[in-house]
Amino acid sequence: MDVSFSAWRHSREESLQLKGDSFSFLFDRRYTNRLNRMSRVFFEAYVVATKELAAQEDRFPSLSEIDAKMESGAVYAFKDRLMKNTEFFEEVKISGVSYLVPRALKFVDVSGTYTDLVLNFEEGIVVLPTRRKTPSLPDSPMPIEEDEQEPKTAHVDEIANNAPAIAIDQDAEAKLPSYPLHTPEAFEEISPATDTVETASPSEPAEKIVVNTREPEKPPLPKKKMAMPPKTVTLLGAAILLALLAVVSIYGPSLVQAPVQPTFLVSYSAYLSNSSNESYLGLNITNPQGMANDMEMSLPQNIDQSISARGGIVTISHGENTLVRMNSTGDASVKIYLQGNRTTSRAPIPIDISFYTPEGFDTKLQVNGKDYLVTRKNEALVLMFNLTEEGVSFEQSYTRKN
Repeated sequence: MDVSFSAWRHSREESLQLKGDSFSFLFDRRYTNRLNRMSRVFFEAYVVATKELAAQEDRFPSLSEIDAKMESGAVYAFKDRLMKNTEFFEEVKISGVSYLVPRALKFVDVSGTYTDLVLNFEEGIVVLPTRRKTPSLPDSPMPIEEDEQEPKTAHVDEIANNAPAIAIDQDAEAKLPSYPLHTPEAFEEISPATDTVETASPSEPAEKIVVNTREPEKPPLPKKKMAMPPKTVTLLGAAILLALLAVVSIYGPSLVQAPVQPTFLVSYSAYLSNSSNESYLGLNITNPQGMANDMEMSLPQNIDQSISARGGIVTISHGENTLVRMNSTGDASVKIYLQGNRTTSRAPIPIDISFYTPEGFDTKLQVNGKDYLVTRKNEALVLMFNLTEEGVSFEQSYTRKN
């Protein structure tokens, strides 16, 4: 498969149905805002870059050309998520350069949860999917749910057998007025039987009639409340109190939980770009929550030709190693242009990155890959790895100390 736009246009699929997992992974609002924002930025940059290169060179854009159109970069980290978890694109590598070729012009969610994703290369625009409130299922009628409980009276049975099936609107059912539950009435205790009976007629006052009963036929015994002796109640209460005190003394500290502190994420993407004109090492930082970020990258000596940065303050020093330190409070990126041409020599570059923690925070690193070493040195986390053209992506989390 090549990257020719005209050849793809004649052989492409007009519409492709994908599972809902591909859509939810990139566009579901239940994911972090960073991932939603990166999805929009990537697809908008992709269609614009494709429109320009299709007209000029009849081909799809490379990853570095897409990255140049993105306002926050990080295309290499996003490409890893895109290719490993979704089915929108095919990756084509030519002479070590990666290109993304779409599988179709329009992508449809077979579950009906999302609207369509449409790529309009002629105008350079993209229609991003949105989550429907109710999944669309045009080919399968909605089943009518039957009541779980059957009517208990013959009259209701007759109505249920003769009446047509009616679908119940849950929203309308929720609006029905709710009535208070019946409160049980308190009945007075039956008092002991007496020999005095009071009777009264509607027009006469009540009279007391004395009835002499010589041999009653075992009248029912009056109901008596079960009452504990005062001493038993006192002992029981003391036992319960002692048990509670024992539980609090043993488990008290663990029962009192500290409030959950929010976690702030900063994402990193390191990559190599090799071409016939230039070779450079790139590091993109995505910091949507504006955390105070301080990191230092250590490279082999005499490897850089020039260094440029965007979105932060960079300090460069040369000694036994080349040190590049970046301070930022938002999205930032660093490009280190390498000496010589690396299109023939593709040896990995050893890199150490130190992450300094702001005062009052704890920090952790999550690396997406293997064969990476994370250590701690003087209150800083140190990540060591060998960088190749496949790139490395990782995340740093900050949590405020209690």
